[in-house]
Amino acid sequence: MEHLAEHASQGTKPDARVADMALLIRRVREFLAERKEETGSWPAPYDFAALAARFGFSERRKGRAEVILSDEVALELGHPSTSSRAVVLVSHEAGLVQAGRISIVGPDLDGLDPRGPNPFAQIVLVALRAGGMPDPFEMENAQYLLHRLPGYMVRSVPGRLWVRVSRAGREAGLTLQTVGSALIATYLRDFEEVEAAEVVFVTSRPEDVEALSLIAAEANILAGRHKKLALGVDGEIECPELACDTCDEKPVCDSLRDIVIKRRSQRK
Repeated sequence: MEHLAEHASQGTKPDARVADMALLIRRVREFLAERKEETGSWPAPYDFAALAARFGFSERRKGRAEVILSDEVALELGHPSTSSRAVVLVSHEAGLVQAGRISIVGPDLDGLDPRGPNPFAQIVLVALRAGGMPDPFEMENAQYLLHRLPGYMVRSVPGRLWVRVSRAGREAGLTLQTVGSALIATYLRDFEEVEAAEVVFVTSRPEDVEALSLIAAEANILAGRHKKLALGVDGEIECPELACDTCDEKPVCDSLRDIVIKRRSQRK
């Protein structure tokens, strides 16, 4: 499969505790460079106190569960009727992550249609300190900001985010820049192994979100989230399962094949 050979050639193993996704982060950089005309980028100083004072941002496991009902919604992102992607990319390579940087391809919340559907992608880039190896399950869950940011509710499906932003949150000034700042504060505050964090959002169009599909799929394989899938020495996906019709990984394989076919046809 295209691109996966790059990882295999460098000896990358599908182990969530050692997988380095530097090459995937570089491809996110390429994605941003291709869309630089419609991309905004800002620094997000790490200021937990300011986030807590203005938006009620809370420490891990100290927030209150919040359900945003339909009549309280200002807008939705990543609804099941449109494109959505979410991924955390981790690397030990120094300088690869732009510390405290938030980039948005497309408009922030005030430029989106409240009636939707609004496509949405969220990519969290994380640089680890030398030898740092945080719990991969905790690293994955941190991206959802569950019960930590009032006015912002996430419904998570593997690889996707369905977000509801409340009217009260919008009136308080909540934006994607706020969400990005909260994510950066979360990774720096909750994980001593994290040296830097950066966030990329995509709200422009479904095609831009889908352009990140292969990156997200490769990240899941490299992190070992698909138990039966691995990268062979030639970079192809290998699977020991012979009974595809009864294998619980079949939807993943089918999705990867569809993604690669679509990417190749677009290049032609």
